[in-house]
Parts: sequence; structure tokens; C-alpha cells
Amino acid sequence: MKSNNPFTRHGIEHLSPSKINLWVNDPALFIGTYLCGMKGSYGVGAFRGTAVEFALNKKIVDTKLSNNSIEEFLYGNFNEQCTEHGISMADTKAQKERSALNSYYEQAYNVYENLGVPELYQHKVYYSIHEDLPTPFLGYIDFVFKDTIRDLKTTARMPSSLSTGHQRQLAVYSKAFPNKDLWVDYVTPKQAVSYKVQNVEKILNQVIKISLGLQKFLSISDDPYELASMHYPNYDSWMWSEEMKQQSYKIWSNE
Repeated sequence: MKSNNPFTRHGIEHLSPSKINLWVNDPALFIGTYLCGMKGSYGVGAFRGTAVEFALNKKIVDTKLSNNSIEEFLYGNFNEQCTEHGISMADTKAQKERSALNSYYEQAYNVYENLGVPELYQHKVYYSIHEDLPTPFLGYIDFVFKDTIRDLKTTARMPSSLSTGHQRQLAVYSKAFPNKDLWVDYVTPKQAVSYKVQNVEKILNQVIKISLGLQKFLSISDDPYELASMHYPNYDSWMWSEEMKQQSYKIWSNE
């Protein structure tokens, strides 16, 4: 029996802040990735953030941990992720990220050392954010403290302001903990800057409208290639890797 849910008909079992942000920023890349099966390889920059968060959580839970123990957690986690995804430690990018790990960690610890012990770490959330959206949102909250939710972002360059996409991400998380303040902590090897998310309800309503718009778009057709014909890739965007471009030519070959 055919599902009445357009997301389910296109194989999308859950939504996430990253999916919503991708749909807003690059509809063609969203279509290629989630409807037409394009797959990109993992970047070592993502491994960096996971490793820093892992070591940071160990330290703030047990402040007596030695620097040697922290380094074992930090570099061990990074190495495991590289191995899992088939990336050699001799890879130039992996070496570069690995060499900066401790600097990222130290900047992050400067922010978190006086916040106390988190109630939850990498806490999974899974729920519907609106009655007209049957497909639930899935996400993982980095740190839940007594009064705050905090999301740690490691970045090579410090942004000049809190990104709209990160505001949407934290607004979705607010549904799980509506009485907690929401913070995004940006960390580079040289500094850390924290931003409190304001106007949470307004931003959450924006996420709902975007999601409903995506749902309406998916309901137009069950054929992903017909939907792909309604958008064209912006190959000038940094979001399109050469790997993704090559795969996309099979989808938009006649354009």
C-alpha cells in the first residue's frame, strides 16, 4: 500500500537539521544525495570535531585525568575514525588535522572547564516538531548541562557571527529541553567564541515552514529524477566536491 507520507515514499525515514540546512542552501545537492543516491566521502575535518568532543567529555567528567590520558583519548579517537573510513595516517590532510588536535582541545576546555559535569553527552533526540510533519527529526546534542544545551563546533576559521544553520539546529534541540538556554561554541586552534541562540521560537517556526515546504515539493512526484529536473546544480559552490560532481552528471546529463 502506497504511503501518504512523501518523505517515506522517497526513502527518507527521518529529518535532521543538516538535511533541512542542505535543502535550503543547495536543493540540487539535497536531491542528488537523499533522492538519487549520490554518496560523498567523509572529510577528516569531521573526525577532528568528534575527537575533540570525546576527549573533552572525558576530562570534564573526570578532572583528575592526566594530560597523557587526554592525549590518548584525543589521538586514539581520531586514528580510529580514520581507520574506519579507510584514510591512511600518511594522508596529508589527516596529518594536518592531527597536528592541530591538541590546540583545538585546549581552546574547547577553556570554555567548558567551569561548566560542571554534563547531565548528558551525545544525547539522541527523536521526535516530531509539528503535527503536520509525520516524519520525526533525529539529532544528537553534544552536551546537556543543568541550565544549558551546548553544541561544540571546531572550525579552521572563526566565523564572524552565529550561522543561521546552527541556529536552526539548536532550535530543533530545544523541543527536548524547552527551559534550557542554547549555546554554540566555535573553536579554532587559537581562540573560542560562544554565542547564545536568541528568538528560539521564531527560528523553530522557520524550520517548520522549511520542512513543510520540502514535504510539499516531495509530494509533486514519486520519481526522484523528475524532481531533479526542477533544480540545477550550482557547481561553483564549495559544497560540490569533484566526487559529487562526477556522480551528478548521470542525474543531470541532459541539462
